[in-house]
Amino acid sequence: MTPTNRILLLALVPLLISLGVIGGFSVYYTQAWREKQDFVIHTYRAIRTAEALLTDMLDAETGQRGYLLTGRPAYLAPYQGASKRAAEDFALLTELTEDNPRQQKRTAELQSLMHKRFDLLEQAIRLHDSNREISTFITSGSGKAVMDEIRRIVGEITSEEEALLSVRSQSARDLEQRTTTVTLIGSALAIIFLLGSSALLLRSNVRLTRTEKTLAQKATLLQATLDSIRDGIAAFDAQGRLRAFNTRFFSLLEFPGELAHEGAALANFQDIDRHRNHPILGELPAGGQGEEAYQRIAIDHRELDVYRNALNDGGFLVACLDVTQRVRADAIIRQAQKMEAIGHLTGGIAHDFNNLLQIISANLDLLATDVQGSPRASGRLQNAISGVERGSRLTQQLLAFARRQPLDPRPLNLGRLLQEMTELLRRTLGERYDVEAVIAGGLWNTLIDPVQVENAILNLAINARDAMKDGGKLTIEVSNAVLDDAYAAEHEEVSPGQYVMLAVSDTGEGMPQDVMARVFEPFFTTKPEGRGTGLGLSQVYGFVKQSGGHIKIYSEIGHGTTVKLYLPRARRGQEAIQKPTLAPVEGGTETILVVEDDAGVRAAATDLLKELGYSVLKAENADEALALIDSGARPDLLFTDVVMPGDMNTRDFARRAQILCPNLLVLFTSGYTQNAIVHNGRLDDDVFLLSKPYRREELARKVRGILDTAKREVEAPAPAAPIVLPPSTPQQPTDGRKFRILVVEDEFLVRMSTVDMLESLGHEVKEADSGASALDALRADREFDVVVTDLGLGDMAGAELVALMRKEYPSLRIVIASGYDSTGANAEIDGEAVFLSKPFQLADIRAALEAAMGV
Repeated sequence: MTPTNRILLLALVPLLISLGVIGGFSVYYTQAWREKQDFVIHTYRAIRTAEALLTDMLDAETGQRGYLLTGRPAYLAPYQGASKRAAEDFALLTELTEDNPRQQKRTAELQSLMHKRFDLLEQAIRLHDSNREISTFITSGSGKAVMDEIRRIVGEITSEEEALLSVRSQSARDLEQRTTTVTLIGSALAIIFLLGSSALLLRSNVRLTRTEKTLAQKATLLQATLDSIRDGIAAFDAQGRLRAFNTRFFSLLEFPGELAHEGAALANFQDIDRHRNHPILGELPAGGQGEEAYQRIAIDHRELDVYRNALNDGGFLVACLDVTQRVRADAIIRQAQKMEAIGHLTGGIAHDFNNLLQIISANLDLLATDVQGSPRASGRLQNAISGVERGSRLTQQLLAFARRQPLDPRPLNLGRLLQEMTELLRRTLGERYDVEAVIAGGLWNTLIDPVQVENAILNLAINARDAMKDGGKLTIEVSNAVLDDAYAAEHEEVSPGQYVMLAVSDTGEGMPQDVMARVFEPFFTTKPEGRGTGLGLSQVYGFVKQSGGHIKIYSEIGHGTTVKLYLPRARRGQEAIQKPTLAPVEGGTETILVVEDDAGVRAAATDLLKELGYSVLKAENADEALALIDSGARPDLLFTDVVMPGDMNTRDFARRAQILCPNLLVLFTSGYTQNAIVHNGRLDDDVFLLSKPYRREELARKVRGILDTAKREVEAPAPAAPIVLPPSTPQQPTDGRKFRILVVEDEFLVRMSTVDMLESLGHEVKEADSGASALDALRADREFDVVVTDLGLGDMAGAELVALMRKEYPSLRIVIASGYDSTGANAEIDGEAVFLSKPFQLADIRAALEAAMGV
């Protein structure tokens, strides 16, 4: 060893000792500084956690408000996620402040306020779900007050932590300065080296801390954003590795949760994807950023929109959205629009049918006097009249699917009804068909119209027979059923609850999907031409829907078809069903008060009742009828139209009449269905209704049946003297009265028959085939007394023609003759015109003329 080396070695000994001492002090001070720095970071974390907790509460409020405003369950996901994060952040904040009693006291108060705020949010959601009024609850301000307290406490926690941060930062700086001073005393080189190293280390740590903090904030923000949206999101890099995602992506596309981690390989997703009917991910899309590929797929009865968007780094983004509710809503709207269009078409067809029936009916009426004395001709004429009546019933069938027929629902046990019908069905179907009835025990009653449900079973049985051309088995089953919320969610028109299920199954050919989609449409049929009208299932459909039920068809080609009717449960006992009587038509001697504002209808009803032997009183409206009863008249039966002019409701009028005459029975008549006694297509309880038009036999049996079933002795009043009502306009004798009439009708045969009927009454008649020719005729000859016009004209609407005539010729009397019902007509014409419903007979048009002229 050279002396120089010894000197250096000897010099190094104190230097090494100094460096060791300095190193020891440096290590000591460095450790102390790091502890101080840890406290600084600890304080930062406490501040950040308090701010995150406040953000979680605001996110929960946002999700809850979105759900309250839209009613979409998708908004509950961010709300629930924020609730979970709030609990986690609160636990972390409690842990970070456990060494500070003041902060612990604040966190305890904060915990109580958080629970209170979440309770308020949950309460609002429950009120919304139960369809209860929540506006008062929301505007009460209780939620805002709680949030203000939460903000205040979070602000106090943050302020104290910021104060601690300032103190701890200053303490760390002081310790660093002392470390520097100690290092300078030992050795300049060591101090410089150590200070340089410390400075570099400190700078690196500060930068690393800031970078980690920034990255953590961005990652948290990104994940919170992904988790808060209702779309499923997944991003893959150019190497096919999963880089970003949310849990909704996996739940919507049904990928296993094992792949829900960063770095999962795209190949694993594609292996699962290959087993689907419609691959979702496929190959990486070509092109640059923004080029999008789209497809709609179906997974487990759910409709999903899936988007693939290429990224500029070679990767791609997949987004998926559940559009099931939107697709179903669109389908319901399309179905409603289709049914509305079919309804308009059906109304037009019914109108044309009524025009044809009017031609036949009018000519038969004109021939009636020509065939008197010829039994053979009279029989044929009666057959023709029966054909007109069948045609009139057909027009009612055309409109039945629109759910406007008056129903008379009663508590009914379908099991007993089916037992009574089974033998009838066996005889109807024939020996080649095996009919089996399966009735479950403990069967509930259902609230249904017995006649309509019998017709529905018969219609379904006949359809089943036609589907089993070579014979087969027909099974009719009734049982209890519950349609739950899940089933109702898949069928928008269904209300969850308890039903009685009636199923009709056959072993026939079955139906393909395209036929099942149209099977309830009126006129649609798969039967050969001439073997069905296509109205059977449409009538069943309308009846079930009008009764508040649900209908479903299941069919497989070659295996058969099952039609299931779900009818609402009734909690009342079954009522005795009165079978229609076939007894001969009988009259009586009781007194009947007829209240009808239409003079022609009033006269016809009065004549029919008088012919049956009854004493008849007449009144034009409710006020006149009440005046009659108040003056001492005591009728046994009130026979009143439902819709009459005046402010008094028909039911109120009937009640007031029964107060004045306690034993008074009431029979309503109407050509309408939605009025004072029929609500939602159902006849009110304890109401007798005779629908227009009615025949003499129907009126006689209805009146006699009501009087006989009253089960009380009523002393018939002495025959009342004829009551003369004060006329609203001066009356003139009708015999020999001759009117000048203009008939406006674009259908030649209808116009011809109408002219013949009017001329047979002795009137002078001219005709016009359009609105324009009618106006020309009126301008050329102002001496017309009455215009009889159709509403449907080729060149203009009948309502427009009426308005023009009323403007130019105020004193002209107008009769509207239309195949539509008076409800639709009254919406288009003024109240002074008289409505004449097609098909009409000679007596009808005579009564309309008398009503129009006030005679």
